[in-house]
Amino acid sequence: MALAFAACGGGGSDGSSEGGSGGTRYRLAVSVSGAGRVVSAPGGIDCGSQCEANLPAGSTVVLTATPAAGQQFDGFTGACSGTSCTLRLDADARVSARFSAAPVVKACDEDPDAPTAPLQHYRGLIHAHTAYSDGDIRSKPHDVFQAAYDQQLSFAAVTDHSDTLNGLLYISVGSDCFSSLQGLLTCLVPQAGDFRKWEMTQQQIDADRSDRFLPIRGFEWTSDRFGHINVLFGRNFSNAKFDGGYLLTMDTFWSWLARAPGPDATPGVTALGGGADSLAIFNHPGDKCLSDSDAGCNWNDFAYIDSVDAQMVGIELANDHRHDRYADDYMRALDRGWHVGAVGAEDMHDTTWAQPQHPKTVVLAESLDDAAFKKAMQARRMYALVSNQPNEDLRITLDAEGHAMGSRLSCSAGKTVPLRVHVTLASGAPFSGILRLYDRADPQAPLADGPGSPLATISGDTLEYALPVAAEGEHWFFVRVDNASGESLAYTSPIWIRARP
Repeated sequence: MALAFAACGGGGSDGSSEGGSGGTRYRLAVSVSGAGRVVSAPGGIDCGSQCEANLPAGSTVVLTATPAAGQQFDGFTGACSGTSCTLRLDADARVSARFSAAPVVKACDEDPDAPTAPLQHYRGLIHAHTAYSDGDIRSKPHDVFQAAYDQQLSFAAVTDHSDTLNGLLYISVGSDCFSSLQGLLTCLVPQAGDFRKWEMTQQQIDADRSDRFLPIRGFEWTSDRFGHINVLFGRNFSNAKFDGGYLLTMDTFWSWLARAPGPDATPGVTALGGGADSLAIFNHPGDKCLSDSDAGCNWNDFAYIDSVDAQMVGIELANDHRHDRYADDYMRALDRGWHVGAVGAEDMHDTTWAQPQHPKTVVLAESLDDAAFKKAMQARRMYALVSNQPNEDLRITLDAEGHAMGSRLSCSAGKTVPLRVHVTLASGAPFSGILRLYDRADPQAPLADGPGSPLATISGDTLEYALPVAAEGEHWFFVRVDNASGESLAYTSPIWIRARP
């Protein structure tokens, strides 16, 4: 007679028993690899916890496998094979069930232009003026770059007004020109290089470039009717006083921005050379208008121009000491169709460039060189630090199903895209504040007149949310980071989501 044994490991060496009046019984043992559950019908097996049972001889047993979340069932081996198991117990039997991690089924298409190396957070300044336009009358672009370098910034973009960059317009128009006779002479008497400001800026960039610092040449296109625009990275510049954009029309500037730059050998401005090699940023919305009722204000109320959308990469959320007074304009530009990222600008005309109290921009790039940095800005991988408090310098990461901020995603309608935004202090210390997620939930809704109510708000350092994929239209989502008192510190660039065609 065989010895009887208890379920889950008791019993004799062969595991069988006659069981008295119950007749012969056989042992069924189940093992599991991976994360999942196996149950039997009739009952007796519920494995993980109950993985062995003595069942009557001749019993027909059905085993059912259920994978845990994120797992898949790969099949049975032993007394059963394949993904189903029905067996007759005519002897002791062993069955193994194997589970493994299920492949991740993403809602969105992969981005062919996604970065292939880890992204670095490069903090720097955008929008600085020197004596080449209306900044400090004794300063040069090199002084900005040196100040930024000394403050441990990674990059700096000098954007003197293009009005005074043309060869014959050598003068400076800074406020100190009229404070004294010496100031007037400094502004009116040309110095070495003043007839070649654009080329001289590039020479200073070449001299100041290093492995840890990237100087950037740019200019500010200035229309006091339509608005100002910073233009970066290009070979040429344009002047609103000459192209008709100062009072008459934006069309000439948009045409210039979309036009090819011309032959490589052409220095500075050419008669036909355009700005297609440039990236551009809307500056301080609402600050340069003839009147609030003028239809031309804010670049014809952010009228969307498809031909330059890829080049218009940002909009200022903060400018000098003015925090985020432009948040409403950010949302309006997005609602108009522009794919603009968040920029924190200094716009300093004195010599306090790069000081901690001024807003900054952080660009997420693979490396600190012109090509990688321009690619990162064109991908809108940047966020605006709008606080004037140096102890509130932040590091922000945004991940939407593996995609960084600035991404334009094509996703399955009706699905959701997991969003995770995490904030720390730049020093690495923990952050405790408020994170607010904003969106335009209804493409048929009126254009935004203000930030409105956030889609989600959390207190802490991490926001997680399932972004919906609507069947119609393109939707944008960005996060505003506040301190614990609700004062804004930073804005991310958006994520854009559109349903697949």
